[in-house]
Amino acid sequence: MSDPEPDSVFRKRLLRVLTEADRQVAMVVSGDQLDDLGRKYDRFRTGVPLKGLEEGSRATSGLPKGWWRKR
Repeated sequence: MSDPEPDSVFRKRLLRVLTEADRQVAMVVSGDQLDDLGRKYDRFRTGVPLKGLEEGSRATSGLPKGWWRKR
């Protein structure tokens, strides 16, 4: 496995595909929360195995269900 992609590099890649509301979120979150946001857009940090897949289960988000819905 290669070295994990730093938050700053992953955030830069994400900003190209995020909606305006999610761009604002991406600027303040880091680590697992940034990974969860990327997963919403099918973007994954390079060099890091997805959580849960190493045990053969499906990766799950740490954010509450429906957090992306507009209010």
